[in-house]
Amino acid sequence: MPTDSATKTVQVEAPLGTVLATIRDLESQTEWIPEILEAEVLEVDEETGLPRTARFKASATVGTDSYTLTYRHRDDGMSWSMLQGRLQTGQEGRYQLAAVGPASTSVTYELTIHHNLPLPGFLRNRVIKGLVDSTLTGLKKRLES
Repeated sequence: MPTDSATKTVQVEAPLGTVLATIRDLESQTEWIPEILEAEVLEVDEETGLPRTARFKASATVGTDSYTLTYRHRDDGMSWSMLQGRLQTGQEGRYQLAAVGPASTSVTYELTIHHNLPLPGFLRNRVIKGLVDSTLTGLKKRLES
């Protein structure tokens, strides 16, 4: 089973709390991540009010994918893993945030996708790096405009 990973760090001109609130607002991802077509929070943690599970529909090079993720939240980011998917057999991801100053945040995005798609390695690598790039570009644009 092929597994593809990519990691990238960018600096965003926004306070850590603002960046954290933006990445936790899963349903708004359709507005700043071009590949996300639909996002629906399925379950919210009663104590924190933060999303626990969510379902997504996303465009991919090989077609449209549907998947459900479960989330873990921290004061400096969040991580997730896949509960169910159509094209993917697994997904793990993480946002790691660090304040660079009062109005600037370093954002590291790590993404790993497992699948059974018979694609050449160079193409799979280009696709996952493109997903990570477009996500961070979208986040930066949303927070800095």
